[in-house]
Amino acid sequence: MRRALLPLLATTAIAILLMAPACSMFTEPPPEEDEATFAPGEYGGEPLPETEHLYNVVPSPGGDFYALIRAQTPGKSSDPRNQLWIVAQDGSNPDLVGVNIGTVDWAPNGDTLAVTVAVGIDSFIYTIDLTTGDTTRWSGDESYFFSKPTAGLPVWFKSGKKLLVSVSQEAYQQPFERGIYTVNTTTKSVSGPLAVLMEATYLGNNDRYAIGQKYTYEDSELSGNFARFDFSDSTVHWITSFSKDSLRHVEPPTPSPTSELIVQSREIQDAEQLFLMNHRGENVRQITERGGDNPRWGDDGSSFIFRRDVHRGEGARYVPFRFDLETMTAEPLWPALPDSVPDFPNLSTQSLDKITPRR
Repeated sequence: MRRALLPLLATTAIAILLMAPACSMFTEPPPEEDEATFAPGEYGGEPLPETEHLYNVVPSPGGDFYALIRAQTPGKSSDPRNQLWIVAQDGSNPDLVGVNIGTVDWAPNGDTLAVTVAVGIDSFIYTIDLTTGDTTRWSGDESYFFSKPTAGLPVWFKSGKKLLVSVSQEAYQQPFERGIYTVNTTTKSVSGPLAVLMEATYLGNNDRYAIGQKYTYEDSELSGNFARFDFSDSTVHWITSFSKDSLRHVEPPTPSPTSELIVQSREIQDAEQLFLMNHRGENVRQITERGGDNPRWGDDGSSFIFRRDVHRGEGARYVPFRFDLETMTAEPLWPALPDSVPDFPNLSTQSLDKITPRR
């Protein structure tokens, strides 16, 4: 039985984007993937007219549902952007949860989502109880620890009682530093910053560490590269060493929730491709040749969902794919559906109650 879903957070928001670095030591891709080269403009870019552009496709802990963000309604520029939907495992029965949402993460119980919403350059953290429709706000008001609207990117610890959040901006008279923090959702207490000038996007290997982009106060060649924060001893370790000119060609590395593997998208030969490495940034190997980015792991770490442009030409047609770690192969997530994407209902059939963050 599908859980009740109530709408949230219709604001004029923008998604939070993080740029990231990369390593070296590329190895040969799997033999089953061919057509390795792309001409300039043949991969990625704006979606073709009347096609879907889905990203942040995240499996629920039990695998019965997917939360995803729909960048826009094809052909309807007046519709709100960055729509958060939940669909069944086979892509059926889409439910609209909210709009203008940049990131989403499932709680371990599968009943609660943590999301980032942005208003202009401001970002806000909310949690949504999918069984009751209740929403809780965690930032962006003087009554909260994060009194300024500069915190975002919430991800759940496996306990289901804490969130890892990042402060990537600094507002006027902001009383807290930029860096990564934890929020106890039961006691509402905040700890941190655990690491300053760090933006963590994911937790890895049973919450042993966080992976994020790390900056330094001094002029360092590594500033802006990616690092690992170990919770056991509160130490930071660099895992990439890209030049500053290369950082715009890579995405944030995404660690496995159950092992030391990390997957990262990097642009090579005019297309974004996926690479695997270990938690030290070593043993890097390319695992796709036909393109891929925006990976999101399943809860058991046996696979991840990613986005691929299947058009191979000017303009893009984005399709969610599933990469299986055991077979090292990728297949469309919903091959039985037309164009391998869900059939979304008209937004006029969905409820869009507005909850606007106070300024």
